[in-house]
Amino acid sequence: MDVTLRRADPGDDVAIRALLAGAFDANPKARADFTRWQYWDNPFGRVRSWVAEDGGEVVAHWAAVPVPLVLGGRRVVGAKGVDIATAESHRGRGLFTALGRRLVGDCADAGMPALLSHPNPRSAAAVERVGGRLVARVPVYVLPLDDRWLAERFRLPVPAARAARAAVFRIGRGDPVETVPVPPPDLDALWAHVAGAVRHGIVRDAAWWRWRYADRPERPYRIVVARRAGRLTGVAAVTTRAAFGARFGFVLELLAVDAAAARGLVCGLAAAADDAAGLALAAIPRSRLAALAVRAGFRRLPRRLEPHPLRFLVVAPGGDSAALAARPWSFAWGDLDHL
Repeated sequence: MDVTLRRADPGDDVAIRALLAGAFDANPKARADFTRWQYWDNPFGRVRSWVAEDGGEVVAHWAAVPVPLVLGGRRVVGAKGVDIATAESHRGRGLFTALGRRLVGDCADAGMPALLSHPNPRSAAAVERVGGRLVARVPVYVLPLDDRWLAERFRLPVPAARAARAAVFRIGRGDPVETVPVPPPDLDALWAHVAGAVRHGIVRDAAWWRWRYADRPERPYRIVVARRAGRLTGVAAVTTRAAFGARFGFVLELLAVDAAAARGLVCGLAAAADDAAGLALAAIPRSRLAALAVRAGFRRLPRRLEPHPLRFLVVAPGGDSAALAARPWSFAWGDLDHL
């Protein structure tokens, strides 16, 4: 039977969720409230979602979720590629590539100048076949909070690990902080202060934070804010999960006007991370986020502990993907929809 490729709409929601549930264990996209939040009620624009259908059954899917971007200092609506999945019965037929080409063409028709992708190893080749070009392999930076974890991972006696943590992973003093239940109302002023350093990447203003962290159906996040003389100087978000042989606080966002604000945020994140063995964040080397993280005590995780860093690719629908990928990009773990 011939497979049909077509644009999806809300009427396909049940079938798309069933496919995603079968492709990935414990996938939150199996829930209608998640696809409603990310796809159908997205405040930044209409989702571009494509399916392959065989005999009335959805057997493959790929979507581009609208996100606010800045490209070369200009604000635009771009897209984040998500939820590449093929039913086991239809793998090996080239459906990823066929769907991807239509998805990229749809984004071009919609005037979306960039499609961001952070694929798993199985999907990376498909993204490259439809024009994806590598921006960076994004390493992890860590701040150990537990001497025993540091001793085990770096093969040190515990007293030596304690001394190393005090000497190498020093946070230092920073701005006063507090943990808050929702993103602060004056986030736009903070974004305006730091936006000049973000030439290409997600617009992390109040609208982004509200959608990503307040409106998301599940919100396993702690939000920490820093202030100086009453003025918002930083905001960060953290979630705790198993990684690196322990429980770690994954820092999804770290916006700070300077190093003092970043150090204050990191102190607050350490307190909010619920007995985690450490904090971790991902940043493109030599980016502003990487520099702030290092000044707040983080150090890059050795390659032997992270043999396969995250791949960040970008497609320029209707344009030059290689030129777009070569530009200076910003990235944080909050760009990933599954964290």
